[in-house]
Amino acid sequence: MMGKIVSSLAVCLLLLFVGSAAAFAQTAAADNQEMLRHLLSDIDSSIIALRKGDKEGAKSSLRGAFAKYLELKGPNENIFENNVELAELDNFIKQMFSSLTTTPVEDNIRDLRANVISLASGLSISLPFVYEQAMLLVLLLAAGISLVITLVTKKVVNWERVRQIKAEVDAWRKEFLDAQRKKDLKRLHKLQQDQKRIYELQGQMMSETFKPTIIYIVPYFIFWYWLNSFYRGWVMAWLPFSLPLPFYGLWVSCGFLSWFFISYFGFSSIWRKLLIGD
Repeated sequence: MMGKIVSSLAVCLLLLFVGSAAAFAQTAAADNQEMLRHLLSDIDSSIIALRKGDKEGAKSSLRGAFAKYLELKGPNENIFENNVELAELDNFIKQMFSSLTTTPVEDNIRDLRANVISLASGLSISLPFVYEQAMLLVLLLAAGISLVITLVTKKVVNWERVRQIKAEVDAWRKEFLDAQRKKDLKRLHKLQQDQKRIYELQGQMMSETFKPTIIYIVPYFIFWYWLNSFYRGWVMAWLPFSLPLPFYGLWVSCGFLSWFFISYFGFSSIWRKLLIGD
């Protein structure tokens, strides 16, 4: 009896040990992936700063990236002793960091980023799929969300009534502009008397098209806020040019917000044309 109890305890302890070791390994792998993500994010930040003409900001980001690089490869020093190729790549990366923190050049920073990814791969460290394919995933996500919202809008809104009101308002506006151009005071006076009814129709149209927003606005913003927190600081796409924007400055890359909205409104217009004809 005692032997069975001891055997059972031994098995339980063994399973506990194996489970703990697996959990620790998984946690360590996740930590390494997170460290690599922050390292690459700092490298990307240096490119953004450089494109905006902030060389000191680029150097600062590269110094931060180098510190994270040393931290990433620190626990794996023994691998470099037995792997000549990785050791050479490590030395080359250090030289690149040293050079770029003095004179940052975008093309060279991109080469540095690629080399860091290669070395991390040699250490069996890779970016999580959701970051590695972030651009495509957010594009598909925006397409799916815009499709769902378009289907809800199609179902909830009385589009026949909306089109009828729109046609009536457009006809009134066209006639009003024509009367103004021809200085037809009699017709202008008659149209102005009908202006109140036109405003009421516009209000009805806005109220009708606003209906679906009440259904999806809360879950939409909760989901959007969560994704924005998840991808904060991650570059989704690079602009092939620098675009000056008022109140913002130079726009050089797409983070989550800009890439999501570009994708969302692009697909939304397509779905509305196909499914609603609006």
